[in-house]
Amino acid sequence: MSENMDPQWTSEKLIAEALSKLSFKEREEAYEDVHGVSDLVRETPELIEFSLGQMDHQLKILLDKYAYDLAESLSKDYVTDRGLRLKFLRAAIFDPKRAASRMAEYFHHKLDMFGREKLVKDITFEDLGEDGMEAVSQGMMHQVLPSRDTQGRAVVVGSQRLFLAQVDKFKDPVKTLIKAYWYVAKSVADDEETQKKGFVFVSYANDSNHPSDAVRRELLKLCGTVSRGLPVRSIAVHYCSDSSRTAAFYRAIITGTDSSVRVRTRAHSGSHNEIKYRLMSFGIPISDFPFLERGEVKKTNHLKWIERRKQKEEYLKTNPLPKNAVDIPSRADVLLGRGTPFNTHPGNKRLHEMVAEHYDEYDREMRVGKTKLAERIVSMVHEYGGKFRKLDDQYGVWIEVPHLDARNKVAHGFRRKREVVVRGTKKVKMVIGEIGEVYGADYKRLRVAHEAGNGIESCIRFF
Repeated sequence: MSENMDPQWTSEKLIAEALSKLSFKEREEAYEDVHGVSDLVRETPELIEFSLGQMDHQLKILLDKYAYDLAESLSKDYVTDRGLRLKFLRAAIFDPKRAASRMAEYFHHKLDMFGREKLVKDITFEDLGEDGMEAVSQGMMHQVLPSRDTQGRAVVVGSQRLFLAQVDKFKDPVKTLIKAYWYVAKSVADDEETQKKGFVFVSYANDSNHPSDAVRRELLKLCGTVSRGLPVRSIAVHYCSDSSRTAAFYRAIITGTDSSVRVRTRAHSGSHNEIKYRLMSFGIPISDFPFLERGEVKKTNHLKWIERRKQKEEYLKTNPLPKNAVDIPSRADVLLGRGTPFNTHPGNKRLHEMVAEHYDEYDREMRVGKTKLAERIVSMVHEYGGKFRKLDDQYGVWIEVPHLDARNKVAHGFRRKREVVVRGTKKVKMVIGEIGEVYGADYKRLRVAHEAGNGIESCIRFF
């Protein structure tokens, strides 16, 4: 392919060709997955029990499953664990045959990467070995964003830049990369909402991180193969580049993917800011994007994610997690804490709007009425699917707080709103006083406007 060929055009052509071979229904499903508007499977107890039974049957008749059979001989409880199998069913959209095949593939790759002694063990950060831990810690290939996209899906972003810059320091760079990718994706699968909705993958390549053909071919082959055996599905993929030099890389990736993945892929080329705005149009939270314009990679959120993973893995050695604990809060959740990350979280912003909407009612009520109003707003948050959460340092996850803490969070919001209103009122009175000294008789008109509830801007219009 010519280096002058537009990578955006060639990539879109490949995607369009794949889409043209689908039925109308299949094209609609692919479009809905990419844009996050697809319907979730309604998980009834009857569906789950029936699907688990069918999956068990498919595993028994599956032929190529040496690693699975070995795992079953080592610990039948581990391979028949209901929670583990349910992950694969969700990843396969409750297709028992595909779920069984995916689970067999999972154990195959796990055996290849970690050996027999860890086949029936939940892999932890320490199990990655020195090279694997270094690769994950550096955010060399994959980072999990701290926020979900606008449709509530987890977002994993990746770049080869740091990895390729330090590739010579690893004994087996390709295997190190695959283990790091597998660990991050497997970790994302711990979250129930992500199991149901899948995750969005964003790959960002710039002019400084174009890999060699040999490394590229091996990475593409292994990443694609390993992805088919993960207990979570990548529901949409975005390949981004700010350089025409990665045109061949685009084409190689898209050409080498399965058609079901290809139709859920989008390619974006242009400047760094152009790419960010295109991703934003797909609901990606670009405020958390870790890649900077000059190719630098931010690791602050990623390092926090690693520490939480380690806390969680340590705690799970002896204890189960609290009920309703999550790794990534939903956009409807209200987070307890201070600072910009909390104030700008969608669930917190929505709560602030509710507080502002009901402030006049709160201001009129006595103490008992104020408490009842706070209770009502807590119930409203629960009704639209939100929960009040805080990050627990012991567990490394977001846990749901007691009802009293949730009510106090709402009450605190009303008190903060009152402080803002009082400060604003004092400022208006001060300005009115200063203007009144100058305009004399018109001061009375100004006070009437203010007491009628008009803001300072409306008041000043008198003059």
